[in-house]
Amino acid sequence: MPRQRPTCTGMRVRNVRDAEIILHAVATGILPMVMHRLADEDRLALAPGCIYVWEERSSNPLEATGQEIQRFTEGRSWGPSRARDNFLIYYEKDSPARNSLLHRKNIRHAPQFIKQTYSVYVDYPRNSKKWHLNAYYTQESLEALATVDDVPLFKSVQVPPNQYVCARNNSGRRTTRQNGLSEPYMLPPVPRHVVADPSPPPSSSSSEGSDAHSRASPPISIPPTSPVAPAAPLPPGRSVADCCLAPLAYLQNISPRARDPLDDEVLRQFHLDMSLV
Repeated sequence: MPRQRPTCTGMRVRNVRDAEIILHAVATGILPMVMHRLADEDRLALAPGCIYVWEERSSNPLEATGQEIQRFTEGRSWGPSRARDNFLIYYEKDSPARNSLLHRKNIRHAPQFIKQTYSVYVDYPRNSKKWHLNAYYTQESLEALATVDDVPLFKSVQVPPNQYVCARNNSGRRTTRQNGLSEPYMLPPVPRHVVADPSPPPSSSSSEGSDAHSRASPPISIPPTSPVAPAAPLPPGRSVADCCLAPLAYLQNISPRARDPLDDEVLRQFHLDMSLV
């Protein structure tokens, strides 16, 4: 398999505006999308400033295009996610995989990577494409990396309003089938309370907020929603057996979708709160 290059290199993402400009550059063909998981050579080439844009594989086989990725991996171990604005931040951990990569690159010591991720639904709700942006940097390299404002290529990129909807705000999105058609709907959000890490590493200034805002995100509180109305009864003369249902064997062979990292963080916070009761 030929070597797969990142979507762009030598860059950092300061805020949602930067992320959407890069995403739209991919959508319009200015930048390439990552089409498959990184091979060994691609993982060895990972460097500060590498940014990868990839599409998550849909659980609906009718929506598959053959260009999606089930899970993006780069051969490194990461600590728990930390929410910062609409991004998730991960810090690299020491692990045998990291030591093996450094040994293969003939490096004894190297700064630990920081991974910044941003996930969106593209043109939601008219389609169900979910794109991810993974940006990698180190604390030492952050200030030396370019931004979209430094690259003339991005000056002509105009992002349409509401083209990219943050997936963190739509984490309960699922699909249901009615009369043989797939229609998107939103599950009622579960009340949760997420607090960002009190002392994340310093980052560059953002056009959308001050340095203090970038160092710590405020608590997120989502109120419970009203009960969902019960489903309408079947028409007279119809039974459940008459509905268009997929065979059980087909459903059992569908791989479950990976849980959103934010959901894992919420579950850990819930268990922590329960242990303190």
